[in-house]
Amino acid sequence: MKIVTIIPLQKGIFKTDLTYFTAKDIKNGSIVSVLVRNKKILGLVVSCEDLTNMKSGIKEMSFKLKKINEIKEHSIFRNEFIESTLLLSTYFVSKKNSGVVSLIPSIFREKYDEIVKFSTNNQSALNENNNPIIKKIFDKNIKTEKLLLQAQLEDRISYYKTLIRGQFALKKSVFMVLPTEYDIEIFYQSLSKGIENFTFFIHGGLKPKKVIEQYKQIINLSHGVLILGTTPFLSIPRTDLGVIIVEHESSNVYKMIPRPHFDLRIFAELFASKINAKFILGDTLLRYETISRKDTDSFGEIYPLSFRTNFSDINIKIINPNIDKDERKKEDESQQKSLTSKYKMFSEDNLEEIKNTLENKKNVFIFSLRKGLATYTVCKDCNETINCEKCLAPLVLYLTRDGKKRMFICNKCNTEKDPETKCDNCGSWNLIPLGIGIDAVYEEIKNKFPKIKIFKLDKESIKTATAAEKIIKEFSVKGGSASGREDVGKILIGTEMTFFYLKEKVNLSVIASFDALWSIPNYKMSEKIIQLLLSILSKTDRKLIIQTKNKKDPAILAIKSENLLPFIREEIQDRKNLNYPPFKRFIKITYLGDKEGSIEAKKILDELFKEYNPDIFSGFIAKNKNQYVTNALIKIDPKKWSLPELSMSSSIDQNLFNLLSSLPPSYEVSVDPEDLL
Repeated sequence: MKIVTIIPLQKGIFKTDLTYFTAKDIKNGSIVSVLVRNKKILGLVVSCEDLTNMKSGIKEMSFKLKKINEIKEHSIFRNEFIESTLLLSTYFVSKKNSGVVSLIPSIFREKYDEIVKFSTNNQSALNENNNPIIKKIFDKNIKTEKLLLQAQLEDRISYYKTLIRGQFALKKSVFMVLPTEYDIEIFYQSLSKGIENFTFFIHGGLKPKKVIEQYKQIINLSHGVLILGTTPFLSIPRTDLGVIIVEHESSNVYKMIPRPHFDLRIFAELFASKINAKFILGDTLLRYETISRKDTDSFGEIYPLSFRTNFSDINIKIINPNIDKDERKKEDESQQKSLTSKYKMFSEDNLEEIKNTLENKKNVFIFSLRKGLATYTVCKDCNETINCEKCLAPLVLYLTRDGKKRMFICNKCNTEKDPETKCDNCGSWNLIPLGIGIDAVYEEIKNKFPKIKIFKLDKESIKTATAAEKIIKEFSVKGGSASGREDVGKILIGTEMTFFYLKEKVNLSVIASFDALWSIPNYKMSEKIIQLLLSILSKTDRKLIIQTKNKKDPAILAIKSENLLPFIREEIQDRKNLNYPPFKRFIKITYLGDKEGSIEAKKILDELFKEYNPDIFSGFIAKNKNQYVTNALIKIDPKKWSLPELSMSSSIDQNLFNLLSSLPPSYEVSVDPEDLL
């Protein structure tokens, strides 16, 4: 009899591997069907040992062993893929099944018996070009080539076209990993011309029938293919992958927000290393930590990294909304005037520019950072910020969807509060909303342009991708006035969410409040602002207006100079001076609990990790749903928390890993956190 250890391939509360028995010998990596709580699920075999070698361990078990229901004919997943998921789980201090389940599309688990038939039929065809003996000898003598490609989109597309055809000539396939459905669509349109029969797109937004259809075609072609898909579809078992490309590398979509906080870019790199595929990271502007890997991890450059922007045909205009045209002439003589003048959301110059654009039958996009009418509210009598009673986050003033009522809502815990609320500190009714939220921008623009069609796109007003696509379609078609006239343009007001759906460029873009971007407490904020400006410029055809009180903002000056290198060099040097990534690896531990529990957690974290000198502090939002937030930040040499597949001569600090793994579920571990809040 054999004792088999499996990883359950199902999301849930499985904290450990599961153990079963069978009379058959099963290879590691095999897929089996097992019974868990009277329900059949798939499991991945990670070990199979003879009972005679485990008798003492079996006797100590507190449960009765069950028999494996069914052993699948073979696994559709490459061993290298499974190995990469397990390594990813180690890097992010996560349960093994979290890595495997997160990286396997749900349809592959749900329709496994149907999908495995296609893979079985195709095994010999794929293996003809991938002799395992030759491959093993070859793999030992080659190191994975890792390259950076930082260039304008059209230059990257041109390079990829040449690369793909070269790989096809070598009887190899290419997988381009992309963060969103929108990115996949853009690259599919650009790269599929002339090779339509060998180019496939696949992502979780497709209907199950379409996914299976695409899978069948991908797996059955003996000719090399180009696959454009999201990261989990690297699980498709093409054994001829010669190149893996991670495009739009800077996208924050690659970082999973909920547990286990995986960075899918890291998984793609691990997998490429395991199969010895050429690995490319591409974008208009790569993340700063990626740029630094050119020196620290010996990444090559396809071309010298380009820090020149390509927006010379776009007029970038900087406007202080509180200074009118006549006053601007005297701005250098009297800065005080701007401080005492009446607050305006949009300057007269800006409104005039919007009006002229609309009259020329062109569309306008207005970017607003925050949700709500106002991003926070203060008491004019005592200067206290009005916070949520439950979680202490600033309350945001919203307009209801019917536009008839205003109300305070907490963006953190969704608590609602009557607009007639009083100051908790002094009891005053004298409250003033501050900051520009998207609802306030919408109300102001609607007031200024009552006869124009105005659309709003943010997570509060639009809940589904279908609804967002409908708005973009209506915004893009001709005909702009509320009365149906076709002789004027339209206005779209949106947050960052807009970039995922807006495909056509607009004639005029406006950043309603650039200064509000700096109000977000994030050590990566300067980098995010540059990326945001590049995104808006990429959607703009003629002119970008930036409303700010600081016309000498370094990020704006860098964009206007059309050369980002000096700005980025300075930012990277600042990170080095402050021991920020990429010069240190950040590992954040977050505890949620009551007041007494939080006090105890600080003591535990301080004692448990004392040799790593953790910084222990309350969360930016100190309280969340009646639970207090406590953070501990560990800064460690990147070489002591990495993997050889990512960085040579690196390893995971085993002692630290054991300590982090020992923490109960109330402590949340995040490696390479996006923020320190």
